[in-house]
Amino acid sequence: MDVHIVDAQALTAREPSQIALYLRSKGWWATPEAGGTLWRKNVAEGEVEALVPASSRMKGYAGFVMQLLDLVAKVEQRQHIDIFRDISSAASDIQYVKIIPESPSGTIPLNDASEALDHIRQWVLAAAVGVASPLRRLVQPAKKPAAAVEFMRSVRLGPSYEGSYIWSVEVPLPPRIGQDTIDFEGERNAAESMPFERQVSQLLYSSSAKACNAAQLVVQQDEGLEAFTSQADGGVSANLCEALAGLAGESESPYELSFQWAVSRPVEPTSVIRVEKQIIQVLSQAAKEMRARAPEEDVRIIGSVVRLHRESNYGVGQVSIAGIMEGDDSERLWRVWAELTEQDYALAISAHNSGEAVAVRGDLTRRGSPSNLHRVSAFELVPGLIR
Repeated sequence: MDVHIVDAQALTAREPSQIALYLRSKGWWATPEAGGTLWRKNVAEGEVEALVPASSRMKGYAGFVMQLLDLVAKVEQRQHIDIFRDISSAASDIQYVKIIPESPSGTIPLNDASEALDHIRQWVLAAAVGVASPLRRLVQPAKKPAAAVEFMRSVRLGPSYEGSYIWSVEVPLPPRIGQDTIDFEGERNAAESMPFERQVSQLLYSSSAKACNAAQLVVQQDEGLEAFTSQADGGVSANLCEALAGLAGESESPYELSFQWAVSRPVEPTSVIRVEKQIIQVLSQAAKEMRARAPEEDVRIIGSVVRLHRESNYGVGQVSIAGIMEGDDSERLWRVWAELTEQDYALAISAHNSGEAVAVRGDLTRRGSPSNLHRVSAFELVPGLIR
């Protein structure tokens, strides 16, 4: 059943610039007219035309948009609602995460939904960090580059759809100045002018495909971790693999990733990435092994000294610190062991006795629990924080 958009406020919210991007991408051409733009297109029955007012504030604008939707729906043999959504997202890249849980169509277990939503953010963030960082690592730093943090503020969670359960993520792109035609070849050959937002979308697609292909090699050809580590320059990281595994939720439901590219900056269509349960399990294990082998560099843990160990009354000693990682949005409680110099160990004893908070900086290696900090570069008291 076709759904017709009749709400005047919703129709008025679609700006002439959005409509122009969509129509141009579908082969319509424009000529100026008094009060707006006349759009034309050749179809089997002849030429069709539609007038789009110059401003959404013009009287009767919603009616013009409704007539346009009627016409385009007939020309394209598509539903109103689908055309309306495409017009709305003409200047945005959209990623769709289609989860296939064992629940009635259009629903998803609440625990799975909560976990998937959290990992959708981590998935997009992994690509943003990959674009923003001068060096791509197997384990991304806890403190994210400023460009990645700023980018994440612009990303939007779009509407969900039935069809099992589909999440949508919208990445708005900046306007393309002087764009008169749709040019796929020009977009491919102009990487240097590609906005940060599109670079993130493209790396999100390519790195996800590479990670899933690596997992497929492990399953089918018994490849080792090298299948993943060899793709580090392509954006494959422990962070990305953890996010991809987490999208499945605690039920490890199969899912699909599909990408819709903004018509304002067109690229050729990309194929759907299908992720089965066996692939999900390999991705999860690969993330753990990458974290165990590749330390997370220059991590700062802020918390309390909970244990002390030294073989003698003098020299270096080991301390266990429970706290949070600076720059980690999840605020997960970490427990790490670190080896300190004699001077820093004495400071740790004082902090343990007084209950003062401390901060330790080093390279984090996750092998089992607790984790370890190596190459400790700083250990200090943190005034004002009481355990």
